Amino acid sequence: MHPIIVEEIPHSIKEYVKQIEKVTFPKQGCTSDVGILHTAKGRYVLKRAKREKYRKWLYKEYYVLKNICALEECQSPIAYKFVQTAEESWMLLEFFEGKTVREYLEKEDNEKKREHVVYEMGHLLARIHNAECPERLVSKQP
Repeated sequence: MHPIIVEEIPHSIKEYVKQIEKVTFPKQGCTSDVGILHTAKGRYVLKRAKREKYRKWLYKEYYVLKNICALEECQSPIAYKFVQTAEESWMLLEFFEGKTVREYLEKEDNEKKREHVVYEMGHLLARIHNAECPERLVSKQP
């Protein structure tokens, strides 16, 4: 994945977050470039997708996040903005402080604690799968 350079960020996103002090880069997957924007207003997650398939996935993620807020069982980040250019798609999200499950499991030596986190992750996924789908997501597909 490629680092996000401040000059590449669409104007409407820069305008929303105001002054960007720095951009840091967490470990990430293969479908989007991900940066953490550090601004005077706080931190945001910025995702950029370039390939057509991944641009569609990023829009779908945005669409679901905008509509999933109806599920009280699940806390999800707020999707603030989605910007599409001729060659890239961008999504600006709320930043949650913490570690990813992967980061935690890689560093935790205590097997009981590792098992507990895996159990809790499974419990969270079960709650998501058992939740009633918000009507807006059933009736419309992006």
